[in-house]
Amino acid sequence: MIANAAEIGHSRIGDWMGARTPWQRRGIAFFAGALATLGHAPFQFPLAYVLAIMVLVWLLDAAYARTSRLGSAFAAGWWLGLGHFITGLYWASSAFLVESDVWGPMWGVPATFALAAGNAIYWGLGAMLAMSLWTRDFRRIPAFALAMFATEWLRGHLFGGFPWLLPGYVWTPGEPFSQLASVFGIYGLSAITLLLAAAPATMADRQDSAAFRFAPMVLAGLVGGMAWGWGAQRIANAPVEPPGAQPIVRVADSGLSQAEKWRVRPDQEWRVLGRYLAASGAAEDSRASILVWPEGAIPVVNFFMLENQQFLDALGRGLGDRALIVGLTRRELRGSELLYFNSAAVIDGVSGAPRLSQIYDKHHLVPFGEYIPLWSLVSDLNIAPLQRIGAGFESGPRPSRVIVPEAAPAIVLICYEAIFPGMVPRGEGRPGWIVVVTNDAWFGRLDRFTGPWQHFAMARYRSIEEGLPMARAASGGVSGIIDSFGRAVRMTIQAGGGTESQLPPALRGTLYTDWGVWLLLGLLVIIATLRFIPRPAEGERVRA
Repeated sequence: MIANAAEIGHSRIGDWMGARTPWQRRGIAFFAGALATLGHAPFQFPLAYVLAIMVLVWLLDAAYARTSRLGSAFAAGWWLGLGHFITGLYWASSAFLVESDVWGPMWGVPATFALAAGNAIYWGLGAMLAMSLWTRDFRRIPAFALAMFATEWLRGHLFGGFPWLLPGYVWTPGEPFSQLASVFGIYGLSAITLLLAAAPATMADRQDSAAFRFAPMVLAGLVGGMAWGWGAQRIANAPVEPPGAQPIVRVADSGLSQAEKWRVRPDQEWRVLGRYLAASGAAEDSRASILVWPEGAIPVVNFFMLENQQFLDALGRGLGDRALIVGLTRRELRGSELLYFNSAAVIDGVSGAPRLSQIYDKHHLVPFGEYIPLWSLVSDLNIAPLQRIGAGFESGPRPSRVIVPEAAPAIVLICYEAIFPGMVPRGEGRPGWIVVVTNDAWFGRLDRFTGPWQHFAMARYRSIEEGLPMARAASGGVSGIIDSFGRAVRMTIQAGGGTESQLPPALRGTLYTDWGVWLLLGLLVIIATLRFIPRPAEGERVRA
């Protein structure tokens, strides 16, 4: 119990939370975390995220008034993170339902809980780190932002990284506030988001004057308003190119679910090819010179696409003189070992016959989905990746430019790779546009699961950061053409068919591509300076 908390605490709402039972505080944290999910796609309601962050600040105020500060802080952060990631990542269970006879529905729930609980550890550690820097005044707000930024950065990098649902993604890509990613990147935008979202929590303080209580919120409003205005001006000055200045790109999808694509039939690959050619339109009637088909477009049921010349000839007849960028599975014999790759191929039809001009092998693979970590140690446990490829895929080299006929060189990102900032080469290796091929059918139906919407929103931030247009082909997800500001120029949703557009112009670069690391460090120094502004000595802490 906290004695006289109403008199000696420094936050009215924090004191109220401190007077609740431990399970009541855990429940408050969990439901606040669930509320935070409403900030992300497809909802994009940032105020819900702001309220959730304010609740976490007040829970940390309550923890500060206890003898077990660090443990209480970790619990608050972990429970809030658990609520956030369970509701934000529940769609992951759908991957286990594709072949229920192999995995069974019962695998999905514990696997998804483990994923959420593991990610929540970072929020617990962030809250604990914030507590080590906590104060009784407004300086706890920058302390909170710094600590949570640090652990979110670690979440996106340690053990391969999983930068899903980063705080900065609560801003709808393509709208004014999201343009800050062109300066600081998604991690810098996340730090700003945490700072602005936590600032209104000081309104519940009781020890400072009204000016100190409301100043952080007012300053946050001013900074947010200025950022919004700058972003709106940046979008208003977007370059416009006349028709014909850029190639027309068509993205297409078969409209088949993952289970339908893997159905075992003697002619399964041919059936799927027919669906894609129909979605791409007849060559003689097409305005597009480049086609993009999703990751794993042609399933491996009876044969590998690149190993069947009859199949490639039929593909060439359907392509005509158009070029195709397609996701596929391939295999390669190296010495005595047969290796498998999740790849994207550029097939050139300009010469009148299909010609495989380039291959990109996916570099950043999905743990347990595309490979099993420490396979040599766990192979006897009959654990296999979700893909039907033994121990899984091999990793390829980092992405580099691929040459696409009648277009600027492109960079290809396969599925999961598009959630990682910094994958696009810089300097002389900088491409003219981004191609994303993905199989979002693993993430569940768009009308039932939020995963495909979240994936689409995150990919659009790569265009904002890099100042490059994007063509995104998603099987079972959202396909479209994205401009260099993250706006969807054309979009089609989880249906057999396609959409096309002239490729939007690329920008010369962005502040992020030129100075990203230094600008992010400068931002963090400013936030740290706010934390260490001298203040009068604090009173004695309350002991539980």
